[in-house]
Order: sequence, then C-alpha cells, then structure tokens
Amino acid sequence: MPPGKKRVIEIREIHNDAGFRACWKLQREIWGPQFTDLVPASILMVAAKTGGLVLGAFDGPKMVGFVCGFAGWKDSQKIHWSDMLAVKKPYRNQDIGLKLKLRQRQILKRRGVEEIYWTFDPLESKNAYFNFAKLGVVSREYAPNLYGQTHSPLHQGRETDRLLAVWKITDSHSKGGRTPSSGVCLQERNLINHCLLSKEAYLLPKAPNLDLKGEPLFLEIPSTLLELGLNPRRSRSYSIAIRQWLCHVRTACLCYFKKGYQIRHFIQASVNERKGSFYVFEKK
Repeated sequence: MPPGKKRVIEIREIHNDAGFRACWKLQREIWGPQFTDLVPASILMVAAKTGGLVLGAFDGPKMVGFVCGFAGWKDSQKIHWSDMLAVKKPYRNQDIGLKLKLRQRQILKRRGVEEIYWTFDPLESKNAYFNFAKLGVVSREYAPNLYGQTHSPLHQGRETDRLLAVWKITDSHSKGGRTPSSGVCLQERNLINHCLLSKEAYLLPKAPNLDLKGEPLFLEIPSTLLELGLNPRRSRSYSIAIRQWLCHVRTACLCYFKKGYQIRHFIQASVNERKGSFYVFEKK
C-alpha cells in the first residue's frame, strides 16, 4: 500500500465455509494455538444458520477482524449474545472494532433484536472505555469466576471475573460516538476506593467503602498494567497484585449492584493531583 494512503475496510456478513475458517484462523493468529476458547468454524456456521451473526472486516481480500454471536431469548424478548470480537494487531486503534459493532447493531436491530449482551474483564480499562464511552452499554451484573480458572495464556491463571454488558440498541445513545463522560464530574467524597501511589509511583489497590449513598459513585481501576509497575512475566508479584485488585472490584460491584446501582459510564478524571480511570455507578 502506498505511504499515506488510507485503508478502506469493508464490513461483510459471513455465510460460507471459507469465511468461517478465516475467522477461526484469525483467532489462532491473535491468541495463539494454546488459547482454549477458540470458536470452531462449525459452530460459527451453526450460529449464522440459527439467527446469530458473523461479520468480517476486510482489507481487500484479507480478513483483519471479525465479530460473532448467537441468537437467544430473555423471557419473551429476542436478544443476541455477542461472543467474540477480534482485530489483528496492525489494524487496531483504527475504529475497526467500532465499525464491526455498529454494523452488528444495524443488522440485529433490523431483525427485531432490542438488546445485545456480552461479558468483559472488569480490570481491562481499554475494553471498559470502548464499551461505555464508545457504545453506551450499561452493566448491572457481576459474575465472579464466570469461566472458571483456565490454562489460557490470555487469563494467566487468574479467576475469570466478568462484568455483563447490556447494549440497548433501540436507544438513541447506542449509535456509537457518544461520550457518556460529558457532564460527569468526579466528587472525591463519592469515591468507593481511595487508591494511593507507592513511593515508586505505582497504583495500590485499597479496600472499597461499601457504605456510600447518593450518586454518582466512582470506582477506580488501573488505567494500564504498567501503572501497577508489574511485569506479567514475573508471575508471583503480578498474580498477587491482580488478585488484590480483583477482590476489591468484585466486592464493590456485588455490593452496589445489590443496592440498585448500575455502571453507566467509564471516565478518565483527576483525583489528588493525578489522573485515574473510574467506573461511574448510578441508580437505575
């Protein structure tokens, strides 16, 4: 491709065996053959045949990303479970994931689907920002160790806690490009966890305050793993810190969800003369 020329990425629905196999190969390329949760081509075919949806992102003939999901019901309501979204590394930070999700929304809304569900790691701030700020999801359910402890290098042996994202695709704010953090001002007295920096400027987890009232409330998570001063290859220090963070986030979410709160936003804001990343809890 000539320098400076912008890639034209096309989003297409996948219907054939070659496309399903390309999705499977892309999973292996991104997460490696040791990843235990690869979705086989046969299951992708079943999903597409039974009301689900498989979409590919293409740079010319080459697939560079995809999203897949399954049809479902919640009581009498038609829903969709979005199981996997993947984009090749050289193509990330180009809004390809967003384009896949918006096309997913467009097609499923036309089919009469009102809500799309998926789960994500509560400590992954990049995913949290994408889900809340880019798509406008809400979350009111926390699932401790949802997938169990696996041998997947993606999970690195830790418990697989997940937040459940609910994307109400009939709402006007689900069209994408919305910045839900606008107008949300962090109030220090409403901080669920007052995190501190170590002498080395590493962010330290603090036990959550479970007695706060009012709204909004703010729960801090690390902006990146670098903020913890940890190297995932140093498994002992990494796993101890992550377990501490996961324990505090789990406790806070379970407590405030039970009290009727939900997470509606994810913001970057200043607190105690430093920048932080925060889930924003509000009443339903």
